[in-house]
Amino acid sequence: MKKVTIITPPEYEGPVLESLGRARVTHLTQVTGSEFEGLRGSSGKEVDYKKLYDKIRTQLVEPLGLSDMTVARTTPSVDELKAFALDPESKVDEIIDEAALFVEKIKASREEVHVQNNNLLEELKKKLEAIDEEKTRKWDNQLALLARLESLQALEPEELKSCFAVGIVKNEDISKMSEYLKRYPETYHRASEISKEESLLFVFGSEESEKWVEALFLVFDIKDIFDVLETGDVLLVLDPKRRKEAIEKYKAQLVIMEKEIKVPDDETKEEREIREKLGELEDGYEKKIADLKDEFDKKIKQNEEASRLKIEELQTEQSESIGKIRFYVNILKLSSRKGTLIFRSRVISVLQGYTPEYMIPDLMAAVKEVESEFGEILYVEVSDVGHEDKHAPTPEMNFKSKSLQPLWILTRLRGWPSADEFNPGYISVLIFCFQFGLMFGDIGQGVVFLLIGLLFHKKYDRGMMKYLTALFIPMGIAAIVFGFMYDSIFLYEHEISHWLHGAHIELPFRYPIMPNPTTETGKLMNLIFLVGAVEIVFGSLLGAYNSFRAKNYAGIIGERGLGMGFYVTGLYLSASTMFTTGLDVMILVAAWPFKLMLLGMGLSFIEPIVHSLMHGHGIGGIESIGQGIGGLLMTFVEGLANMFSFLRIAAFAIAHVSLSGAGVAMGAAIGSPIGGMIMMNIIALSFEFVSSSVQSLRLLYYEFMGKFFQGEGIRFKPLIIRDSQPIVE
Repeated sequence: MKKVTIITPPEYEGPVLESLGRARVTHLTQVTGSEFEGLRGSSGKEVDYKKLYDKIRTQLVEPLGLSDMTVARTTPSVDELKAFALDPESKVDEIIDEAALFVEKIKASREEVHVQNNNLLEELKKKLEAIDEEKTRKWDNQLALLARLESLQALEPEELKSCFAVGIVKNEDISKMSEYLKRYPETYHRASEISKEESLLFVFGSEESEKWVEALFLVFDIKDIFDVLETGDVLLVLDPKRRKEAIEKYKAQLVIMEKEIKVPDDETKEEREIREKLGELEDGYEKKIADLKDEFDKKIKQNEEASRLKIEELQTEQSESIGKIRFYVNILKLSSRKGTLIFRSRVISVLQGYTPEYMIPDLMAAVKEVESEFGEILYVEVSDVGHEDKHAPTPEMNFKSKSLQPLWILTRLRGWPSADEFNPGYISVLIFCFQFGLMFGDIGQGVVFLLIGLLFHKKYDRGMMKYLTALFIPMGIAAIVFGFMYDSIFLYEHEISHWLHGAHIELPFRYPIMPNPTTETGKLMNLIFLVGAVEIVFGSLLGAYNSFRAKNYAGIIGERGLGMGFYVTGLYLSASTMFTTGLDVMILVAAWPFKLMLLGMGLSFIEPIVHSLMHGHGIGGIESIGQGIGGLLMTFVEGLANMFSFLRIAAFAIAHVSLSGAGVAMGAAIGSPIGGMIMMNIIALSFEFVSSSVQSLRLLYYEFMGKFFQGEGIRFKPLIIRDSQPIVE
């Protein structure tokens, strides 16, 4: 990371900002430096760029639809830039006044097409309503005819004599009517459905209940029979011959009027002709509606196209003015951002920030672009990040492969690396997967997660699945590698060993390579103890390196440096045999590794005292001694706890092998060896996988990265601007 300072006359401040924003190379920060202190307060009145941007956005950008225009931005003249730099408020008012007529023309054009389209939509609505009314009328005629037919079919001549009330009732009211009619024992009724919503209700009984029934018809709003049947239809019921003829006539009319007819197996030629005519009639309605919609859609599109062409013509006429407006909008938006910190005086503007070293050529090219446009030479200083820049932003680590870039999440979840500390991007992935493989070593299950990662990592470009599927790839590889070293395939142990033995193949090394978790538990724990010691010592060395980079030389020897490294080294060498040969405390205390432990605790004790001496405060008194005692105790307790914490790797490795035995036992219990192993593999691929991942993450973040990584850095967020369009919220 490099520190960048750009000094420019105020009139070129805007073009420089815009050029840097398009290049996306610089994270701007507060300008610091003693050379600028004397210029503070000489900039005149403060300008509220946020207020100016809101003003030009609401009065020009939105009314003009500037974000949708394709007119390229135009750089104003030097004189215009000077006027803007001296008095931005007056210049913004001038721009708005000059564009007022153009804005009115744009508004009028848009309002005109809006009114025309609304009129077309109203006309279309009326025509569709007319078609709907015609269809409704024919449907009502069909229902009426159906009701007359049902009435004639339902009423027998003898029944008509005793039927004193007939009407059309809603189907939902029939049950209520039945409850009321049951109160008169001599009264009974019959309903005949004429549609999904309505039925014909026939009431029979004595004259005593007639008034009561008439009242019910009024309450339930039941239509009178003569709303359906004509007087002649009632007389037809009494004449069986004419009644039969009327029924046949109504049936024929109804067939013609019905909209949908199911095709029977024995359909006659005449019936087919009727059905086809009805289909043509319905298709005619649909076609008429579709044609109307197409016709009006074309008219609306023609209006919009005419308006667009008119606006484009206006844009062409005012292209230079629009281009300048676009420029000022960009500059005001950039200047109004909280992260755009610019030091301004009457004579110069200073931009200061940070740029990754590999982006420096792009930065210089962006500055050269402005210099070439105006024929001026700008002052650009690129320097190394110093001690005062400890809060300098740092970019996301580039993993060189887009598919593996999500692996950065392992570091980012712990914190963002600062400019003066080691970036553990690659190491965090290696350590995490290494620990996971030690706990979850299985060739078959590793292949499952590797395939999931390879198949799905390109499918997701955001969200948690993006990171999980990318992590599955190295985790699957680690599980496969350690599965080979453990000789485990889908929880089947020693299959490779048995095959090698059966094929009479002798390997030049011991196989399986890793100690068996169940039969060689002591060796496995001793190995894991070594792994833990190496990781902690390595983390302590990185902590010493970070202290050196930050020029905190006293910190090199403390609990986050060599002090912890010496202590853990001595601790491992002292206790390395305790899992296999037992522990003799007296021998341990007398051996030289124990003295290495004491050296580490001693270095942690004297760190704050050395720090105080280096800064001219003497020994520092009771405060430094108290801090030293705290460092000594932290080294002793934390180092010991961290070392034994790594034994969880051995515990989960043993748990993984135990699932193999459980699978065999389950298979015997259910009478299916394969079924038992499948059940245990499901458990391993779900619960055990999650547990091993969490434990590996815990060891990575606390036991390893806790020795050197603070994660208090700031993410590199360069100034960004689109090249073709203004930034409009």
